[in-house]
Amino acid sequence: MISIFYLLDIVQQTSVDPNKFNNFMVLGYVVLWLVFMIYVFSLANRQRNLHQEIKLMQRLLKEDEESKEA
Repeated sequence: MISIFYLLDIVQQTSVDPNKFNNFMVLGYVVLWLVFMIYVFSLANRQRNLHQEIKLMQRLLKEDEESKEA
């Protein structure tokens, strides 16, 4: 929350260095992309784990059906 007030103070100043504001904007984009990429990798990891669990459940079901037939 403090960073928002600091950013607003920078924007409202009359002698603002545009490069300083641009650096904050670029930093914001970098942080958002990092969060987005971590989220996407997390989803991919969850999906991979679910596929492994489905294969395990199918194998266990098949083994259970084979043991009931025998």
